[in-house]
Parts: sequence; C-alpha cells; structure tokens
Amino acid sequence: MNSIIVSDASTLILLQKIELLGILVKNFEFMIPEEVYRETVLKGKAKKFSDSYQIENKIKNSLIKIKKIKDKNKFNEIINEFGTAEGETEAIVLFLELKADILASDDHKSINICKLYKIPFMTALTFVVDSFNRKIISKDEGKKMIENLGVYGRYKDELIYKALSCLEGKK
Repeated sequence: MNSIIVSDASTLILLQKIELLGILVKNFEFMIPEEVYRETVLKGKAKKFSDSYQIENKIKNSLIKIKKIKDKNKFNEIINEFGTAEGETEAIVLFLELKADILASDDHKSINICKLYKIPFMTALTFVVDSFNRKIISKDEGKKMIENLGVYGRYKDELIYKALSCLEGKK
C-alpha cells in the first residue's frame, strides 16, 4: 500500500505550481481535509488561479481524496494552543486520525507542532529532494523545481542552496 500523505493548502499549491504534484499523486495516496479543499479549489477558482483547476481535476480523478475530520476537540485544542489557521489545523488533525505517514506543510507553526507531536513532515523543497533520491524525477527536473520554489515559495536563500546541493550529492 502506498504511503498516505496529508497536505495543507500552501504545500499542495506549491507542489502543483512546480509540477511535482502530478507525479507524487501517482506514487503516494494524497488526502486533504475539507478546509484545504475550500482554500485551494473553491477560493482559488474564485480568483481564477490555474493551479486551483488543476488540483480540482486531480480530486475529480480520485488522485487526491477529501476527508472530513472527526475530532473537533483536537481541532479546537490545536487552534487555541498554537494559533494555527483552520486549514493547517485540519491537516494536522486528519493526519493524526488517519495515522498517515507524512504531513505536507510549509507552514512554520505547523512544522513546530509536528516537531512537538513527533509527526513526520515534508516541505515542498524536501519533496523535490526526496523525489530525486527515489529516482522519481531527474536531477534537471529537480533543479528546475527548486528554482521555481525560490520564486513561488517563501524560502530563505540558504534553504534553496541546500536543496540544490542535495541534488548534487553534497550534504
């Protein structure tokens, strides 16, 4: 069975923008909570963002599944304790409910929660490096994706440089 990845909106959008999402959904089981669907598809389509239509197409083709969270108490606990946004919070709760394998998040608060709860997480950058290491994408594809993340994402230059170095086999 494929690994289950639960994604928040920012990482889902970034993966779509760099054209890695289409590759990942063929290799992993992608799940998103309802709020992430609202943020990425409904709100995005209202603003005519092309990635919103592409993400919606993946949902229609069952490559990404939408799941409703059940534990409203956990949802409220996380929002009250950490001040996370609804989409990120639902993604964390869904990850815990599904006992998923990876949480896809680039959100700073979510990453801190992952560290606290010992939740395995990956950012859009680490998905690129991991995809290269698994031989799912080529070095040239990886470099282009990382360079695009430098444009679309809010990454510090040193993180972009470190990811590019990983593709070259440097630590």
